[in-house]
Amino acid sequence: MTSSLRNSLHRRNHKERSQLSHRAKFGILEKHKDYVQRARDYHSKQDRITRLRQKAADRNKDEFYFGMNKERTVQGVHVKDRGNVSMPMDMVKLLKTQDEGYVRTMRANGIKKIERIKSQLTALANLIAPQDDNIEHDGEDALDETDLETLREAGVIPPETKRRLLARHIIFAENETEAKQLSQRRSSNQVKTTTEVDDGQAEADLGWKIVENASSRRRRKNKSSAGASTDIVEDAEETRQLNAQNRKRLLKELAARLKRDTQLRYTQRELEMQRLLAGKGGRRKLRGIEKVGAENKDEDEDEMNDAAASKASKADEKTYKPRVYKWRIERKR
Repeated sequence: MTSSLRNSLHRRNHKERSQLSHRAKFGILEKHKDYVQRARDYHSKQDRITRLRQKAADRNKDEFYFGMNKERTVQGVHVKDRGNVSMPMDMVKLLKTQDEGYVRTMRANGIKKIERIKSQLTALANLIAPQDDNIEHDGEDALDETDLETLREAGVIPPETKRRLLARHIIFAENETEAKQLSQRRSSNQVKTTTEVDDGQAEADLGWKIVENASSRRRRKNKSSAGASTDIVEDAEETRQLNAQNRKRLLKELAARLKRDTQLRYTQRELEMQRLLAGKGGRRKLRGIEKVGAENKDEDEDEMNDAAASKASKADEKTYKPRVYKWRIERKR
């Protein structure tokens, strides 16, 4: 029988039997291959137990080797020593110092890269921009809250300030006419204050440089011919998309660099803490290791020129705040 004829013939589909509905609590119905696997596992365990019992029965209680003098057991279990010799404390301090120096060097390189990215972002953006250049609410080019938070942590834009509530001052009027005059005067003062606050916020908004905004494109379209304006608009749109992609890449790299700088700062302080704990002097533990969450801020006392390194970026679950100890004050001779 040829293969084509054999494949053309009807074949019955053999379906596996499923578990009964009233036995669904026992799980999937066991097939023969499942039973074979379970039986082999069971018999292998039984054979292993049988061999161990035979070894225990044949063991010579009076067996002795001179190597047993150097060996030890813990609760009847033989513990083998790997032969590692503990290093002296002076060498350990030296190694800790070298590790701390390596981490400090890597952190300095990371800070330089953060500064380079900040300079590129500053060249792309106007920190004080007019309102028609503000693309923070311009569709695809809008900055989300994560990007704004990254820029605030890096010091590219000023931190977000909370609006201060106006103080309430109660004035008692003598008659209805005086009350109306006071209410009109108060409403005019509120309108003036609100206008000043809005102007101040508009100056602090982040406006990214683009080739042409919507209003300038409309003016150029009205002035020039239809064919030339279409080419200009297409070139401007393509340039705007490239700028948006470059800005997104820089923001992503900046967030990763800030996160890595935070972890290196914690590692550096932990190494310094270990080196100090290996020295002399009485100390008292004030705070243990803490996980860094979304709201935790780093309370690092190191003075740094970089504004981004003075704040703790959002770190993952593997990042921890180091321990805090207080040393006893000793008089220096």
